[in-house]
Amino acid sequence: MGCGREYTMNISSKLRKYDKHNKYNIRGKGMNVGIKAQLEDWKYGRDILKSFILLLDNEDLDKPFPRKNLNSIRKQCEALIHIQGCYLEALHTMSISFDYTPLVDVSKNALIKKMEELDIKMEEILEHYKGNETINWFGDKWLINRHLSAMIGHEQMHLGQIVGFCYSINIEIPKDIKRAMSLTD
Repeated sequence: MGCGREYTMNISSKLRKYDKHNKYNIRGKGMNVGIKAQLEDWKYGRDILKSFILLLDNEDLDKPFPRKNLNSIRKQCEALIHIQGCYLEALHTMSISFDYTPLVDVSKNALIKKMEELDIKMEEILEHYKGNETINWFGDKWLINRHLSAMIGHEQMHLGQIVGFCYSINIEIPKDIKRAMSLTD
């Protein structure tokens, strides 16, 4: 089995038809190299998450997990949208807060659309960052790269939970995702 990177490109090309403006290509003109690399890392995980939404049917997206509250793939995706919104708001306020408004529409298309909107907004905001900015994390000053790493790590943790729960409750993981993540049966 090959590296996940080549298969991620396959997933990314499938997702492009859902991004009507094809804006989520890291432009990077003048963008800090470290931030640009982190956006590429973000895109890798985000494309896998969007693939779960697109490739699974509604029954599998709503199949209950053995976890309190975030007990389905759909609920995990909702939570990730909320949290990403909080991380983006911190890029404006320079202070993290985990206050958010629940989503009204959690259909497959609405989840994908909201993720794409947030991803485009994040890229546009970060285009102007130099890499030395700090975010107030409950009294601690975190450099922007640490802030982004926390967001990426949080999303990756949820992806791991989704994969683990899929295996445990017999949701078939689509083959493109298995390839991208180098998963086996």
